[in-house]
Amino acid sequence: MKTFLLLILCSCCIVSCSDTDNTTSVEPEVSMEDPMNDEESNDDSSDVTILPDVSNVGGVDQQVEDLPDWDLVWEEQFDTNLTAWTAWDSGAFNNEFQKYTPSNVVLENGYLYLQEKRETVTGFTNPFDPTIETFEFTSGRIETNETYSPENLEEGTKLRMSARILLPEGDGLWPAFWSFSDPWPTNGEIDVMEYRGNNTQQYSTNFFYGSTEGQPDTDPGQTTTFINSGGNITTEFHVFEVIWSENELEIFFDSELVHTFTEAEWGLVDDFYNRFQRITLNMAVGGDFFSDNLNPDNIPDEAFTVVDWVRVYKQ
Repeated sequence: MKTFLLLILCSCCIVSCSDTDNTTSVEPEVSMEDPMNDEESNDDSSDVTILPDVSNVGGVDQQVEDLPDWDLVWEEQFDTNLTAWTAWDSGAFNNEFQKYTPSNVVLENGYLYLQEKRETVTGFTNPFDPTIETFEFTSGRIETNETYSPENLEEGTKLRMSARILLPEGDGLWPAFWSFSDPWPTNGEIDVMEYRGNNTQQYSTNFFYGSTEGQPDTDPGQTTTFINSGGNITTEFHVFEVIWSENELEIFFDSELVHTFTEAEWGLVDDFYNRFQRITLNMAVGGDFFSDNLNPDNIPDEAFTVVDWVRVYKQ
């Protein structure tokens, strides 16, 4: 991609989330089971999901050898199991429409599939609220069990988090690749990629921090940055990355630097440099990220966000 247009626009972003290493009171809402071993979901052949074959889908790829100045800390190829991850089993926040369900997280042929599906289910409102709610959609969300911080690296001061992702197209779809930990936002949040499925030409990036639980000092109306690709971003895989250092968050798209959040500009980037965050992959449906005129009837009955790999490096 030769040129990128960066527009700073007002946007709503993910607000608060669950740290899956939380107290035992959260355990019923969050499932640790591997979705690939969910035998109950296979009892009814009518519920069998036909996954799209993405083996011939092109796009940018990146090998570990392409980054000789970086040391690989951790890698997920999605070719065996999801023991390094926790899958959500509840609703979420931001007035989203979906209930996250472990069965909507599927591994096949070395790819992670996060499935959005139109179906009526009931479940907890969110991981902190056990109130039973009815949802019209289900989807998938996973978080790493391990947390990462650039300040904790031996002989390293920078952390690089990368993922190769195939995005879907469709009204109300909200895939994201990001990192955070609770209590939000005291450990910071880095939104490497958030995408609206009704705008296939761009995605957004952002960060949050606040010294008080539940109260961000950052203003998403100022910090949210849109990356315009100039083409349909859903036709092939793309590599989304952040380099997290003490005074900067550098955002990369297909190995090209497209934006930098600096301490000099915002004054808050270094406040969470020593904090630990979980890598998160999810596909929300509807919610505050979209305009009020989003019609749920126009949301696809089924869609997939597909992830090829996730990597963490140090330098």
